[in-house]
Amino acid sequence: MRKIMLMLSAALLLSACGETTADSSEELLISSASSLTDVMLSAEKAFNQTHPDVEVAFNFGSSSKLRNQIEQGAPVDLFLSASAQDVDMLKKDGLVREQTIQKFAENRLVLASIDQTEETDPVQLLKDSSGVVAIGEPESVPVGFYTKEVLSRMGIWNALAGKLIFAKDARQVLSYIESGNAEMGVIYSSDAARSPNLQTAIELPLDGLEIVYPAAIMEGTNNKEAAEAFVEFLMSEEGQELLEEYGFVPVEGARPDA
Repeated sequence: MRKIMLMLSAALLLSACGETTADSSEELLISSASSLTDVMLSAEKAFNQTHPDVEVAFNFGSSSKLRNQIEQGAPVDLFLSASAQDVDMLKKDGLVREQTIQKFAENRLVLASIDQTEETDPVQLLKDSSGVVAIGEPESVPVGFYTKEVLSRMGIWNALAGKLIFAKDARQVLSYIESGNAEMGVIYSSDAARSPNLQTAIELPLDGLEIVYPAAIMEGTNNKEAAEAFVEFLMSEEGQELLEEYGFVPVEGARPDA
């Protein structure tokens, strides 16, 4: 009877470990900002050309939501964020390896619509708008935070009160615009570059504001080498060209010989 109990205890322990850890010699668990969805699915295919034994599994969402999941113990090996602030919060809590934090891409903001217009001044377009304007939720979504900051600097934020509809992430902002549920909206230039439905996309002035995408490897990962290899791919010439193809801005430090 004692032998049976010991075997059951061991089986339960192994089962529990399998449910709570990101450890897998074959699977790399990546939590990625939703604005990276398309390019990361292409990056996975390119990465597997040289790392066929690594199975990549993505969890896409807003950076703040993904950070919350990590704080609550979600199994993650690598975090690809659209917000340096969310990575900094994880760093303060000791949940990421500080020395692995690496900026791998940048982005821009555009005012976008499915309607054509000859007006090129985004402030005038927003003032003249009689419909709904879609943006990310400023308090919880990076694209929303950046949007509020930029529109405030442009002196148009307060004038938009009552016109705004808030989205849970960058992809939902684009969905509101493409579906006609919003007359226009503020999205990343990378999302605008991949949408065949937009007739207007006017870049907004950032005036020194940087929209950066940092990668960070989790402190508790057991797939450190695979995570490092994926970040190295993103920083390589091939990875940076792929990011640029999808509308992102390459960063300094990419290695042509990687």
